[in-house]
Amino acid sequence: MENRFRLLSDEQDKRLDIFLAEKLSITRNKVKEIFEERSISIEGRTPKPSFRIKKGLVIEGEIPEEKPISLMPQEISLDILFEDDFILAVNKPKGMVVHPSCGHSEGTLVNAILGYLQKTGDRQWVIGNRKNGVSKGHESWRIEEMSSIQTSKLKTQNSAPMVRPGIVHRLDKDTTGVILVAKDSRTQEILSDLFKERNVHKTYRAIVEGIVQKNEGVIEESIGRHPVHRKKMAVVQKGGRESETAYKVLQRLDGYTYIEAYPRTGRTHQIRVHCSYIGHPVVGDEIYGKQAKHLTDRPLLHAHIIHFPHPIKGLPTAIEAPVPEDMIRFIAEHQELKSETGGKRSKGRARSKK
Repeated sequence: MENRFRLLSDEQDKRLDIFLAEKLSITRNKVKEIFEERSISIEGRTPKPSFRIKKGLVIEGEIPEEKPISLMPQEISLDILFEDDFILAVNKPKGMVVHPSCGHSEGTLVNAILGYLQKTGDRQWVIGNRKNGVSKGHESWRIEEMSSIQTSKLKTQNSAPMVRPGIVHRLDKDTTGVILVAKDSRTQEILSDLFKERNVHKTYRAIVEGIVQKNEGVIEESIGRHPVHRKKMAVVQKGGRESETAYKVLQRLDGYTYIEAYPRTGRTHQIRVHCSYIGHPVVGDEIYGKQAKHLTDRPLLHAHIIHFPHPIKGLPTAIEAPVPEDMIRFIAEHQELKSETGGKRSKGRARSKK
């Protein structure tokens, strides 16, 4: 099975559950499931999570599959930025989770897309399963997440056949901005390949704490799970994945900096981790920031523009999501800059350089 694993320990005296979380890049809750289902063995025995591993041990097991989650299409307003026969681009609002999970089975972007599909009757999204063929009617749709968690199974009531809203990348819950959706399996596959081959270029806007001194720069630091706080990511020296973020200062504010960021890789929380690493966390970031609770109700990070060759037509395509109101308002409230002589500059509107 594709969920099986076989690891050769290169660590000494580390807890087995921590070792698995790091090596398999899974959450501690998922590791807990492995032990609860007794789907792990070392030398033919089932160890406890607290087992201290030694170098050279062979650890075998299986990661439990995601449990099915019932879904229904929901009539949730979508801000459509672009649509043709092959792709849909949505301006995701803050507070919306992209993919359903055990903690978020309703109100997600996938629920909204199902509702939109039901309303428009766009049948090219419907893909029959191998046994039952193509279904008719939204009551039997099933969704299977196609981006980062291939084993995730999400289905609607009375489901068997499958439909795939082809969300090929994701944004954090409180990150706003453009997200692409493929409208059929062929487009989804091509679009996924474009992301893997780094032929999709994303531009983010962010407001960060402090004054960034360099007008532009590149952060090249590997990112992996935080060694202690497993829900966080961090810049790590060992075991991380190569990560690169370029940035440019758009405007220096009173105690803050408005920047544009260009992630050249696509790691979890990449921009937030890299900005925090250089001492300028994103404003409002409660995980990686310093002053989050006093400033805003979310990290002020926005997926502004996405550039890519159209997956079917091959034409250069750029889709832009306007900077959201909360960021515009924050900039307007903090535009009073101190001059080099200690005086105050007059307020003016923020302008981006393009």
